[in-house]
Amino acid sequence: MTELTGHYTTVSGTRTYYESVGDASDPTLIAIHTAGADGRQWRHVAPLLKEEGYRVIVPDLPGHGKSYPVDWEPHDSIHRHAEFVFDFMSKLALDNPAVTGCSIGGDIVLDLAVNHPESFRAALAFEGAGRTRGAQLGRLSHPHALPGWQSVLEYSVTDSTADSVPEEARRELVWQHRSAHEVGTNDLQGWADHDVTDRLSEATLPVLLVRGSEDFYIQDDVFQETIDGLPDCTPVTMDETGHYPMMEHPSRTTTLIRDFLTD
Repeated sequence: MTELTGHYTTVSGTRTYYESVGDASDPTLIAIHTAGADGRQWRHVAPLLKEEGYRVIVPDLPGHGKSYPVDWEPHDSIHRHAEFVFDFMSKLALDNPAVTGCSIGGDIVLDLAVNHPESFRAALAFEGAGRTRGAQLGRLSHPHALPGWQSVLEYSVTDSTADSVPEEARRELVWQHRSAHEVGTNDLQGWADHDVTDRLSEATLPVLLVRGSEDFYIQDDVFQETIDGLPDCTPVTMDETGHYPMMEHPSRTTTLIRDFLTD
């Protein structure tokens, strides 16, 4: 199977990592990962889509994986993530790509569909909805949630560097050591706050809306109201599937994406 190739670029002033597979002349699909994770979640599906004739580009969102956060602060809203993906698309000069994503990635896809419908060929939202429910977890990114732990991590880095080390280098080292907890809780805060239901009619491009039959994060009512609000929606429920279709059933997910984009 063809392996993905890693790249770096600068988006919104921050070092951004992404992987790609496929030829630049092929139709392009951007794939977005879930909360607190990174683009490795698409490593099984992306090569399969390449064999179907697609170019797949998988970025790490700011602060995730090998991408640094913008101004060293994690994004705490779906819209901020979505606008970053839009800027990423513009930076790479991608012409009318399709965009897919799972979980917060699915919410990001719907935010892009509402705000930039003319810029994408199609939107494929897995395990996302017009609004999503969750606990208010943003506060858990504060050190009080794990008393002393973030301070220990920070001090262990800053105290062991030379006095002459620039502050920017210290901030980078701190982020490298304690980022996962911080970005994950802020992602989930964005998930809890996400609500574009009153604007779904503005998503005038074709939308594939997918949920797993065993995914309790997407309830029947929010799934149905998203279907009802979108002008051009193809809803699919994947049986024997939970919250991560691209990891649980890579082949079925690939076929679903291929068939929708072909249609």
